Amino acid sequence: MPEVKQLTPAATADMGVAIEGAEAAWPQQTSEAVLPAFNSYQQNTRCIEVFNRGTVPFDFTVGTGKPWLRVTKPVKLEKEQRLLVSVDWSKAPAGTTRVPITISGPNNKQVVVQAVVENAAGGKSNLAKGFVEADGYVSIEAEHYSQAVNGSTVKWQTIPDLGRTLSGVTVFPRTITAQTPGANSPHLQYRVQLTGSGPVTVQAYLAPTLDFTNTTGLRYAVSFDDEAPQIVNLHTGLNPDNGNRPWEQAVANNIIIKTSSHTLAKPGEHVLKFWLVDPGVVLQKLVVDRGGVKPSYLGPPESFSGATPAPKAADASKGSVGQR
Repeated sequence: MPEVKQLTPAATADMGVAIEGAEAAWPQQTSEAVLPAFNSYQQNTRCIEVFNRGTVPFDFTVGTGKPWLRVTKPVKLEKEQRLLVSVDWSKAPAGTTRVPITISGPNNKQVVVQAVVENAAGGKSNLAKGFVEADGYVSIEAEHYSQAVNGSTVKWQTIPDLGRTLSGVTVFPRTITAQTPGANSPHLQYRVQLTGSGPVTVQAYLAPTLDFTNTTGLRYAVSFDDEAPQIVNLHTGLNPDNGNRPWEQAVANNIIIKTSSHTLAKPGEHVLKFWLVDPGVVLQKLVVDRGGVKPSYLGPPESFSGATPAPKAADASKGSVGQR
């Protein structure tokens, strides 16, 4: 049994403020309080928690630097209140704007939270090509590819409800030999819009599959645009023999996450490619991380996409390329 301590709040009114995406609380925290960015494609809502460190209820006020930034009306606080912050996108200026949210409480305590508002010209009406980066990442469910390139005897297929969030995508039949990735070999394409250049990592969320070939482990490959595919081994460090703890955890969590590193020369539109190497690899999700991914059990939710919805499966009778 770990040590247990009892905390008794002070018999006073003492305001604390916590914001979405941060583990700290203000005004005790000395760094700047900045909410995760608002994005006109996702048109998301953020939250601020105002709480009482003491036991005496108090009144507090909230003011925003711009009228188009909207915040829940505060009420007399006994324990805590969640403030929802949203943007009136019809009035927000184009480009990136920082707007202060000032929260004032008892004992002259004041916390200023910065809201970063990213308003692309046209907002949702200006549909982006592919999945749009927000909060420093792009998250994509495997079945939402923009194009599936099949082979003469190989077909990509979606398996509904396989995995932890939506589905899995893999190739059939399982009897094919290992493939050399590149050119027009079987692969999935995902169109993404990134706000910056430089190093990125790609996290592939994969179903825990035994190496039924009993060789070097099952492999896949990842690349951006025209770069050479980078081969990744699903089973590196996951030998299931002799009670291997990492393999046990992968099976218990129903996921294996493997990472590849890439460098992009410019921001904007890119094509992320997931290549077939060995049969038996089942992809559930891809996450392109530019430094914004936070620890979580299921991984970040899927990003906004301006792509037009399309059928879930490619029709092999109509050619080797499936469109989404």
